[in-house]
Amino acid sequence: MRVFIAVDLDHPARKELEKLLKKLAKKHWAVKWEAAEKVHITLAFLGETEGVGEVEGCVGKAAVSFKPFTLSFKGLGCFPDYLLPRIIWLGLKGDLYNLATLQKTIQAKLIQAGFKPDIKPFVPHITIGRVKHARLGQRQEIGRQIKALQKMEFKSAWKVDRVIIYQSQTLPEGSIYRKLSEAVLG
Repeated sequence: MRVFIAVDLDHPARKELEKLLKKLAKKHWAVKWEAAEKVHITLAFLGETEGVGEVEGCVGKAAVSFKPFTLSFKGLGCFPDYLLPRIIWLGLKGDLYNLATLQKTIQAKLIQAGFKPDIKPFVPHITIGRVKHARLGQRQEIGRQIKALQKMEFKSAWKVDRVIIYQSQTLPEGSIYRKLSEAVLG
């Protein structure tokens, strides 16, 4: 099964995100927006893997050494850049040091156990949309407007107090995530 490890948002943060997504959808950009209930902060992507019990053990050992910490939203951005955006993301602020350290610790435990997580530099963000079938000029206009929103202010802050292990199924209409287990911090 396809497995990834993530941190979730709480209910008030999801509600604020839902309002943002509705506002952005009114712009009629060539973007496929994520459903607010699906968004998360990915800490490790394992892809097709067996031994979910071992993954749970690795995540549990990592999580127990962290105390809960707080995160909040911080502006919009895009990958790879504002000139040719493909992914639209919501930035994060708060205790990013603990978030990054948690991510590194989980990844190290997975590697020690013989798993091969997708190794990419960790950039704390939440993917909220993907640019689809847009001409060059349309992409550039989306990027220009996203850049204007990079300092957007948000109210919600939430406590990160657990790490979730998810199964991901890719279907023609999009992906479905199913919670397999969770590990409580500290």
